[in-house]
Amino acid sequence: MRRIKWLGIAFVGLVTTAGAEDMGAVVDKMVAAYGGRAALEKIAAIREEGKLEGTMRPGSLGPVVRTFARPSKLRVQVGEGPKFTEVRVLDGATGWRDGKKVTGVSCEAMVLQAARLDLPWLLMKNKTKLVDKGTMEHDGRRLQVVELALDNGLSVSAGMEPTTGHILFSSGTTKTGSMTFETSYGDLRTVDGVLFAFKETNLAQGMKTADTILSKIEILKKAPNDAFKP
Repeated sequence: MRRIKWLGIAFVGLVTTAGAEDMGAVVDKMVAAYGGRAALEKIAAIREEGKLEGTMRPGSLGPVVRTFARPSKLRVQVGEGPKFTEVRVLDGATGWRDGKKVTGVSCEAMVLQAARLDLPWLLMKNKTKLVDKGTMEHDGRRLQVVELALDNGLSVSAGMEPTTGHILFSSGTTKTGSMTFETSYGDLRTVDGVLFAFKETNLAQGMKTADTILSKIEILKKAPNDAFKP
């Protein structure tokens, strides 16, 4: 009986190790698919232009401009300038919406959006901290899911296709767990050697909120000086 017990423990250990190796291999494939470590490390800032289609008003497209820089800096402008429909700004853990400081879920949502925009680099940088969440079916594809704990109790998960390394799904959860934001990615294209998704489908609490269709993505040497001020 003792021999059988120890063999059982050894088998569990082998399964756990094999799973960890599989997850690490998928992350490595993802890094290669998105341009490699050197290319991801060199990104200082990103500027994206496109159109935002809200679910509440199907067929209505409005311009959107997103500017991102590390660490966790984000500016989102929706609508035509100079009087934009909405302006969201994040500088680290501090956020503003339409010039007014926001806290709680409103700020945490921006932190999670910034993390999603830098997901390949975050997964690469924090590879040893990732938690294997198993697999999921998404749009007929089996994805390997990993979870990364962020600062202040937030977390973000990524669903990667093992055969290609492509991130096709992500999910972010607020500190209290009261809100979950999901994104599906499509129309993957390479810009200056780095892979980006030019289409995003966004959901909040399982309900679709908008499609983001990008027309231009630029990798910047640095972000504009006033990009992350309200």
